[in-house]
Amino acid sequence: MLCSTLTGPAAAVFNRLDEAIGGGNRFVTITFLLHLLGPAEVVIIDQHNFRAMNHYLRTVRPGWPLKRRPSTYEDLATLSSFVREIRARWETVEAVTVPDERKLDRFLMMYGKALKPDKRKHPTTPMPKSPLLDQPNTRGAQDSNRNTRIMLPYGGAKGHFEANELVRYLIESGRNYIIQGQVNCRLAAHPKPGSLDVWLRRNFADNPDTKQAVNQVVQQLVSTGLFEEGRFLCPDSGQPCKGIRLV
Repeated sequence: MLCSTLTGPAAAVFNRLDEAIGGGNRFVTITFLLHLLGPAEVVIIDQHNFRAMNHYLRTVRPGWPLKRRPSTYEDLATLSSFVREIRARWETVEAVTVPDERKLDRFLMMYGKALKPDKRKHPTTPMPKSPLLDQPNTRGAQDSNRNTRIMLPYGGAKGHFEANELVRYLIESGRNYIIQGQVNCRLAAHPKPGSLDVWLRRNFADNPDTKQAVNQVVQQLVSTGLFEEGRFLCPDSGQPCKGIRLV
């Protein structure tokens, strides 16, 4: 019955499927079918990558209208164009690090999730106390947000951060990886300013002249499931170095 609706321009196919498929979740079904029919033209869309796209567009275009969830073919076309343009422009800057569409979708999805307001912080009704939440935080295993709190052994009183903050930093920097770069030196003399060590010193350590990206910190980041270890091209030295990247 639907075979005759699956040919022609993507916009026309979307409209025909919209008429043929009912239900509250038909937008998800239709857009996924369109992606299967033409993956080079239509990306997979969800509320998270759509939220991330709107955030970026709003940053460079203050008047860009924010929309909570995608619901029209125009939303799908805008996201598809956005993804293609990012990869095309990235290619002109640093071709060797251009992510494929799947990896870029993961970046946008994770960033969109990080941008989503946490309703648990402002509950409308009292939430029962959990013995887990009453315990002191250690290493992030006690963190209630998917174990993403990372503790810095040498960070001092404010020595911790959320792994999603590193996700956001990497996406905004245009890379999907960061070099570990742990060095015993003063911050001003650090040979790898683009490293995780320098980022942690500048943002989360009481004493920026103490190294922070020790192996224990890297292990905590990998344990969140957001990162994996490897060797990557250092933007400062130009040599392969130990680091982590988004997965």
